[in-house]
Amino acid sequence: MIKHKIDVYTLIKSEIHKLRNVGIETANLDCRLLLTKSLKLNKTLHNHQNVNISDNEFKNFKNFIRERLSGKPVSRIINKKNFWDNEFELNEDTLDPRPDSETLIDAVLCHFKSKTQILKILDLGSGTGCLGLSLLKEYPYSEASFLDISKKSLEIVKINSLNFGFSDRSKFVNLDWRDENWVANLIKIENKTKFDVIISNPPYIPTEDIKNLQKEVKEYDPFIALNGGEDGLQAYQLIIPKLKNIMNKNGKIFFEIGKGQENCITKLAAVYGLFPQEYRKDLSGVIRVITFIIK
Repeated sequence: MIKHKIDVYTLIKSEIHKLRNVGIETANLDCRLLLTKSLKLNKTLHNHQNVNISDNEFKNFKNFIRERLSGKPVSRIINKKNFWDNEFELNEDTLDPRPDSETLIDAVLCHFKSKTQILKILDLGSGTGCLGLSLLKEYPYSEASFLDISKKSLEIVKINSLNFGFSDRSKFVNLDWRDENWVANLIKIENKTKFDVIISNPPYIPTEDIKNLQKEVKEYDPFIALNGGEDGLQAYQLIIPKLKNIMNKNGKIFFEIGKGQENCITKLAAVYGLFPQEYRKDLSGVIRVITFIIK
């Protein structure tokens, strides 16, 4: 197999222009990530680097570019996404981790300032595990249970926890919060141990709004991870009534929410004895996370 030595920018320059011409603002980064994937390298390439590339590897790179031009997200082509300074593997059953969700990590760090404390964490609807595993990185003496309806999703959490060295502090729970008995089953699995931190980024997009989302979202994120029902609040209506049964007295709940949902979710939570301690905005100024406590 003959390989040719060439600098990265020369190799990707024409492909950058193709992506920019269809409005992809991250064209340079996308090309470097896809070239890295083509060469099966572990670290993302930079423009100034020289690489050795075969004709077959270049062909693979061009195929990846075609997928990107069709609207497929880079994360779905390489099956990886960065979140909170870690690279998470993903699959077709997991939501693509978003920067907005890092707001939730910030909120937990604000409310639990000591990194040495021992916390029992529950990640409800864990997806890739990006939220719970990021907290295990921040709190090295803590443990997390990852609950998800999808067995394929939990397999990805297992892989990510193993990659980060957190598998000994992780538990994987295949339950569906639409099941009336999900909390009773969880209590059995946890041997009646309650949680100090409950985190969740549940589906919160109203069903009819999904068709208006960006192509990268509506066609490549799993529908079940987006669909919040008719008003976008279905998951909260199923989860919130049960939470006091699994929370420690001084525990806190951190919910990611959709734009403009804070009032409805706060009113719902109050009915079940949960009250807001903080509303936290994302980088766009949208209230993205509510912190609840028991009163």
